[in-house]
Amino acid sequence: MNTRILATIALGFSFTTTTQAALVARGTDMVYDTVNNITWASDANLFKTQADSNPNLVSEIIAANGGVIHDTPNAYDTEPNSGTYTLTSADFDTSTGNMTWWGAQAWANNLSLGGYTDWTLPTSVPAQNGYNQTGSQMGDLFYNQLGGVANSEITIIHNANYNLFSNVQSAVYLSSSEYAHHPDYEWLFSTYNGFHYSSGKVDPFYAWAVRPGDVAAVPLPGAIWLFLSGLIGLMSLKRRGSIG
Repeated sequence: MNTRILATIALGFSFTTTTQAALVARGTDMVYDTVNNITWASDANLFKTQADSNPNLVSEIIAANGGVIHDTPNAYDTEPNSGTYTLTSADFDTSTGNMTWWGAQAWANNLSLGGYTDWTLPTSVPAQNGYNQTGSQMGDLFYNQLGGVANSEITIIHNANYNLFSNVQSAVYLSSSEYAHHPDYEWLFSTYNGFHYSSGKVDPFYAWAVRPGDVAAVPLPGAIWLFLSGLIGLMSLKRRGSIG
């Protein structure tokens, strides 16, 4: 009988977790994607939010990265095609939250959120121009998780998951992926129309932080109730057995 009760508890936990939506809030700062096993920052313009409260943020980011970002050698490097780019304040626009590709890389490298420091920019693999490119993490988020539609702004057309996030921009977001055939460029995703394309690393755009895996989660109320009910049942059964 004890085995049956324990099996019921295990089944209850499995049911409560597998029936949840693909995106789950992890506190107020993060959102977990249960399908792709990645965690997004809930603030889609976190850099600006941080800069608004910390006037020294840009200098701190530059210092934390040793003043440089290493990339595939290209014409924008401090010494052309050296693979080393020197960061300056011009790589960061604290008034809008826009950053160059190098500035965004440096920001993500220096980001600590929810006790985690392994945040990055979204990847774009495989990378192709066009709409409905869900192979990129931003494309999957736009179309599959937020219910975005090609040629429509995410701030206008979306599903209920959209409300898990704040400061979502109807604009262009950077990725961590460089453009293989032209290392001066990187891959971008537009939440204005759901289009995936490439552009110069020097062009400033928004950055949305993501990290691999889940973060510590608070158990679901239903799962707690079922667990406690099972424990009470076990205790009651044990008491009856001892009385008999």
